[in-house]
Amino acid sequence: MKEPKIEYVKKSKLYPAFGYANQIPPKISIRDDLPKIVKKFILEHEKYHIRDWQRLKKQNKKYNWVWGEIKANLYGAVKHPFGFFLCLIMSLQPYRLKLYFTRFKQGK
Repeated sequence: MKEPKIEYVKKSKLYPAFGYANQIPPKISIRDDLPKIVKKFILEHEKYHIRDWQRLKKQNKKYNWVWGEIKANLYGAVKHPFGFFLCLIMSLQPYRLKLYFTRFKQGK
């Protein structure tokens, strides 16, 4: 698989998300306002999404996005545990909790 292009973008481009992964073409966008250690964690998290074989199966209608997020968080946490914990603390902000609630409600 081709290595993803990595770009650091202004907060306004991704808000309320911290990062985003596009599989085709492989590209990862990360907010440039995040602490360096969080950026490292987010990078690994998004790399996992690009390589997630269950997500890549085009006919996989049973793909569970919550499980995909759990796996991506574990993958990033193993490589950057302090970035994971700081990201976790940063994610307790009301705007982030609203994002999670909305995604859970929509199922994506």
